[in-house]
Formats: sequence, structure tokens, C-alpha cells
Amino acid sequence: MRLTRTILLVPVVAAAAFLAASPSPVAHADPIAEKRAQAERVMMQIHRFDAKLGATIERFNQASSRLATVRKDIKQNIQLLKVAKHNLVVAQGQLGELLVAGYKGAGSDEAAAYILAAGSFSELLDRVEMIRRSQASQSELLAQIAETKIEIEQRQVALKEAEKEAEQLVARRADQKRRVEAALQARQRLLASIKADVRRLIDEREQRQAAAAAAAAAAASSGGDDFAPVPSNGSLGSQAVQIAMQYLGVPYVWGGASPSGFDCSGLTMYVYAKLGVSLPHYTGSQWNAGPHVSRSDLQPGDLVFFTASLGHMGMYVGGGSFIHAPHTGDVVKISSLNDSWYSSEYQGAVRVTG
Repeated sequence: MRLTRTILLVPVVAAAAFLAASPSPVAHADPIAEKRAQAERVMMQIHRFDAKLGATIERFNQASSRLATVRKDIKQNIQLLKVAKHNLVVAQGQLGELLVAGYKGAGSDEAAAYILAAGSFSELLDRVEMIRRSQASQSELLAQIAETKIEIEQRQVALKEAEKEAEQLVARRADQKRRVEAALQARQRLLASIKADVRRLIDEREQRQAAAAAAAAAAASSGGDDFAPVPSNGSLGSQAVQIAMQYLGVPYVWGGASPSGFDCSGLTMYVYAKLGVSLPHYTGSQWNAGPHVSRSDLQPGDLVFFTASLGHMGMYVGGGSFIHAPHTGDVVKISSLNDSWYSSEYQGAVRVTG
């Protein structure tokens, strides 16, 4: 049986070399890794909303600045309108006085004295023309002031319309700003919730690992239900389990074989190297590193393998559990052989004899 499996493995050696450190299939998706991936997606959304909010705030600021400018122009225009009205009243009064004086004509001692004081007929005509022009100039001035007053009033109407439009624009920009802020806050709350879920899942996993470690320790000393009597703690396999337990929580690193990071075959290679046993950094080779044992005969320290291409492996710790480095985004942890994916993909086990 062992020879047959060895022969069948020859065509898939190249594939196994790559798959040895590959992540487990989707069926074995790690909830913590999924939550972290979700957090990354939400964080990207937050970045996009941050950028959108910045642009929206700038448009709001632009609209507010426009409104402030229009209101300033309205205030200045009101002052100009007051001045124009005052000048119009003054000019109307002055023209009225001239018209009264002109109406009085010769009856006015001053006008008569001014005209009669002319030294010649030509000078007389000049003085009469001067009085006429003075009256005409006052009329033109009055007309100009009245026209200016009309223009200022029209400008005031236009500015009021501009103020109304600017206010509406500011209101729209403020509404856009509120909606983007609300969306951003919702994403931030979602991110906080996801982080809380990650923390909870990690706590639960650590509790399970602690329980599994305790169960493995008990099984190592008293024997389990589904394997032969466990060797004493002084045996090679038990020592390997004790060493492997020290690295619970170390992150998975593709090609890793040190406490800074392990992949699945790197963990078992490193642990047994601590005991003076040399194993290759490759699941296919470790599959041939010792005698194969049935599942019912598993003992602590045995190497357990999964998937037809031997793409994943771990170290049996007892009590139906094993320690392994699963995949990118995960850490060294303890899992159960009875979990649906591991149970369906289980290929067999190898006992390292030294």
C-alpha cells in the first residue's frame, strides 16, 4: 500500500511543491481572515468617502464664499443707493431754486442786476446764455443722478436674485456634505464593528486553542480514544508536540521556517530540527519521511496530510486535534481532524522515527 502511494505521487511532485504552502480551499475559509479582508474593503471605502468629503467640503466652501461676496455687494449697493437718493433730492432742490429764480426773471433784483450790468449787447447775450446753460446743466445733472439711482436699484434686484441662488447652492452643498459625512460615519461604525468581531473571533480561537492544548496534554499522558497508547512525554513525538505548542499564534508566511513565520511544512521541519531530526521543507518529501500509520493508530508528533496532492499538512497533538500553519492571513493554531474540510481531505499520517 505504501509503495503504491509513493508511485502515484511521482507525477504530482511539481504540483505538490507549489501547493505545499498554498492556502486551503474556500470551503476552509478562516472567519478571522474573512473579517480582516472585509475590514480592508471597508477601509478602502472610507478612504474614498474621505476624498469625496474633502471635495464636497471645498464645493460647500466655494458656495459659501460666493454667498458672502454677494451679501457684501448688496450691503455696498445699499449704501450707494442711499447716496444716490440723497444726491437726487439735493439736485432736485437746487434745480427748483433755479427754476423759481428764472421764473421770477426780471422780477428778481439779482438776475436783473446781473443782466443789466452787461457793458454791451454782446455781453448781455452771453449773460442770458450763461443763466440758460446753468439751468440746463442742473437738469442734466438731475437726469444723471436719476439714471444712476435707477441703475443702482436694478443692480440691487439682480444682487437679491444672486443672493437667493447662492443661498440655494449653499443649501445643496450643505446637504451633499451631510450625506457624505453620514455615509462616512456609517462606514466607520461598520469598521469598528468588524474590528470588534475580529477581536472576539481571536479571543474565541485562543480559548479553543488553550482547551485543545489542555486536552492534548491530557491525551498525551493518558492516551486517547482513537489512537494507540501515547508514548511518554520523553518520546520523540511528545517532545515535538511540546515544542510546536510554543509557536501558537506565529503568523503564516509562505516559505517560512522560523519563529518569525511558518508555512505548513516549514513548521514541522523546524520543530523536528530542534530534536535533531532533519526533514525536507516539502510536504511530498515529508510524506515519505517515515512509516505510514492509520488514523486509529495516530500518536502525538505524527505528521498528518491533506488533499490528494498533499497540499497541506500538520502535526498530530492527540485527542483528534493537530497543530498547523494554515494559510496566508492566519497563524499557527490547533484544529480538529473531525472538522468537515479536514475530515474530507485527510490523506493519511507518517510517524517520524528519527
